[in-house]
Amino acid sequence: MGATIYLDESGCLGWKFDQPYGRGGSSRYFTLAATVIPDGREACLERVVRGFYKKRGRGTCNELKSVAMKSGERVHFSNSLANVKAKNPDIVFTSITVRKERANKAFRDHPNRLYNYMAKCLLLDLMTQHDSVCFIPDARSIKVESKYALHDYLATELASTSDTVLHTTPWESKDSLALQFVDVMAGIVWSHYEFGSSDAYRAAAPHIGQRQLFFY
Repeated sequence: MGATIYLDESGCLGWKFDQPYGRGGSSRYFTLAATVIPDGREACLERVVRGFYKKRGRGTCNELKSVAMKSGERVHFSNSLANVKAKNPDIVFTSITVRKERANKAFRDHPNRLYNYMAKCLLLDLMTQHDSVCFIPDARSIKVESKYALHDYLATELASTSDTVLHTTPWESKDSLALQFVDVMAGIVWSHYEFGSSDAYRAAAPHIGQRQLFFY
């Protein structure tokens, strides 16, 4: 059985902690979020995102990023997770958040390694459950040379435990409503850690399998 995994991020991989985030400083947390769906089931994700465009009278060619969404829209999105899961119980929503201040120097010197390690922690076990995986990370999150490093890293890890065939194709979120869905989910989870809880997070949390890295 094949699956498609969409991956996006929220926060940044900078390391300037002597200033507040957004005022010269880096985010203290960084989140990767993913949705795992059976091949060809994107419509249930796209429908949710398309609804926001329709309500705003905005064309999908003009991408709506999660940071631009109003609090009410974010709550509405979070409530939609329960509806999607109820109709599609085999869909998985998941995330991993790192407390960056506790990451070691090796990760700080090579932040792409941290990104790749987080992706492995988040996705490897899920990938092994499928014969083939079409992996679609947000292209803007990954440098060109890192795209191949991430694929090779995950493919090598998979080879040691399973026969899963991995196909990695980065897309830009402006071209994928499914990636935009994951962008919103990542933003809601990250905002909870960076700024404190919210109604959107409280509504979303029961439906997202969450992991934490370097919190303790």
